[in-house]
Amino acid sequence: MGVNRTGWLLLPVLLAAALFLPALGGRTIYISDEARYALLARNMIERGHWLVPHIGGDVHLEKPPLFMWAIAVLSLIPGDVTELTAALPAAVSGIAGVGVTFLLGRRLFGPAGGLLAGIVLATTSGYFSLARAVLADMTMTLFIVCSVWAFWSAVETSGSGVRAMLACYACLGLALSAKGPAGLTPLLAFAAFLVTEDGWRGLTRLRLPMGIAIIALIASPWAIAFALQREASYLQTVLRDDYLGPHVAKWQRVSELFFAAGPLGVKFLPWSLFLPAAVWFGCRDADAATRRKFRLLTCWALAYVVVITLMTHKRERYLLPVYPAGALMVGWLWQRWIAAPDRRALRIHAWLWGALATAAGIALLLPLRLRTEEAILLPSSPTLKLVAAAGIVVAGAVGLWAASAGRARLAVSIMALTTASILTYEAWTVGQRYNERYDVKDFARRVADHVGPGDDLVAFESARLSYDFYLRRPVKGIRDGKELAASISSARPVYVIADERAWRALDASGLRLHILERTELAGRAVLLANVSR
Repeated sequence: MGVNRTGWLLLPVLLAAALFLPALGGRTIYISDEARYALLARNMIERGHWLVPHIGGDVHLEKPPLFMWAIAVLSLIPGDVTELTAALPAAVSGIAGVGVTFLLGRRLFGPAGGLLAGIVLATTSGYFSLARAVLADMTMTLFIVCSVWAFWSAVETSGSGVRAMLACYACLGLALSAKGPAGLTPLLAFAAFLVTEDGWRGLTRLRLPMGIAIIALIASPWAIAFALQREASYLQTVLRDDYLGPHVAKWQRVSELFFAAGPLGVKFLPWSLFLPAAVWFGCRDADAATRRKFRLLTCWALAYVVVITLMTHKRERYLLPVYPAGALMVGWLWQRWIAAPDRRALRIHAWLWGALATAAGIALLLPLRLRTEEAILLPSSPTLKLVAAAGIVVAGAVGLWAASAGRARLAVSIMALTTASILTYEAWTVGQRYNERYDVKDFARRVADHVGPGDDLVAFESARLSYDFYLRRPVKGIRDGKELAASISSARPVYVIADERAWRALDASGLRLHILERTELAGRAVLLANVSR
């Protein structure tokens, strides 16, 4: 594969840009976690709260401000936070993460391994979706991959590796500043790797005192500001209530032990089909140098899997930093198969790919009952479903033939092209279907037609912060009818937004509710009413 060094890097980066950037910002901001970042960034621009994030007059210490800074800086040009400027930092971080994964893969396994790892990561559906979301997870993941690259540079060198460890801790400081303590999880992976190398004395190579000083220095602008403000306690509201409280409670179900298998098995498709073989060959059937590299990647992945498994409060996006590690493993495996085709292994995995493509094609045509967030990913018309299903099945057949014939390069190209085509279709079309199901922006306009600037507006609904964003005013959250009744005074009217599940509780509270507007969001009826006793 005669490609110069610049070409090796450009291919996965350009592929990532082509997948992550189209129609970016065309989706409404409905989920409150996304609206929170947009609101915090808007407050920075309008009120100058650059160090201590606020929404309205309330301090929000849940997340450090680095990701919000990125949104706010990009929003200075249009003068306001928009759906585009809010989503752009994650997309740019995702593209850069693909580039750094390529660089790390090249250092570990050579140019071909890096190229394949970058392509695998760019065409991973779980990575793709978070590269287009208004969430800090992708920015944190970028700095985590950078920290792994710097750490490997330190342990690979024959010298002390002080400069590389300085860079490693600087990246961890930025990861911490992007999303909080979760950004420091790689330290567990690095420690585990060093223990496997040299026993417990290997931990001295972490240079932890130096690292703590660097991380503290990087985080000091916002950390000092958080400590000096008097409106809320970071230790209590974040470390205790937001982290230790939800994350160390008891499990509700034994099945939580296997939580990571779902996201890594489904959101990493089709590449998760090859991950077990990559781990097997990389850790057992490879030279000593490769096994050492796989120990690092395995420690990296397991650190997140173990920590998130132990936590009670689990979300699929918490596993995002595992995808680059998985992509590097799968990239190495395909590089190995391209250089020396293993016909038996290729044939087995060809049938897995063919079965997956066939199952996906059939599933597209079946009238399955799906959740709203899943249904919007599918083509809306029967003709498009038929064309897509036929294309996927044909791609499965061609990939099956190529792999069975030992043509590994063609097989992996077919798989990457098929996945990229699906993600491209989603990038250009899912925004419109999403907005049809989650059109909180239009509903907010209708709410504004009824609710004056001096009127009280409360919400008993999960998307409360999205109303804050689109109405450009604070919307107080309530939990039950008693809290709503306490908000009512004779001085001015009170308006409430509630979904159908909350509506029954409010209706039974004895309050008089006069419905003014009705819509459907996320498959549920949402109403606006004015309230009186």
